[in-house]
Amino acid sequence: MENTITTGQKNTATFIHLSVFAQFLFPLGNFIAPLLIWASLKRNSVFVDNHGRRALNFQMSTLLYTIGLVIIAIPFVAYQVLQIVSKQGHFDLENHFDHFVIPNDASGLIITALAFGLLLLALFVVTLFSVISAAVSASNGEEYKYPLRINFLKPLAVSQPENASDSSTEV
Repeated sequence: MENTITTGQKNTATFIHLSVFAQFLFPLGNFIAPLLIWASLKRNSVFVDNHGRRALNFQMSTLLYTIGLVIIAIPFVAYQVLQIVSKQGHFDLENHFDHFVIPNDASGLIITALAFGLLLLALFVVTLFSVISAAVSASNGEEYKYPLRINFLKPLAVSQPENASDSSTEV
């Protein structure tokens, strides 16, 4: 990194990481907020540019992991539902709203839902702690490498010039 990282650069990098919490205010806020901050200020510093790239890489990675978990869960849940329907002989939702009874055969469905729910919760907790750790590292002027990240946008090396930020994206 640069030898002289200003307080403004540290604050900007910290804010880029913390801006992913905008996802709780509006949809896709975890992409839009850091992208806007990073795109507008990345030319000012390699430090800010790298932290912005890492934050966006991590958010794109967690999105892919979430989509992957949901895609993997769909066949398991569908199989469990088909097992329940085949044992009961019918699937009638109209008469089951008066009294809610979990069928005896639903234990596999419940276990499947809990397993995938726990995996998604674990991913959320890792995301939460990683974003906070990255923000603390940025505020201290340190680099932070997110766990479980895929480098869609390759961070700049220390020796690369600051104006080379546009030509170093990796897809």
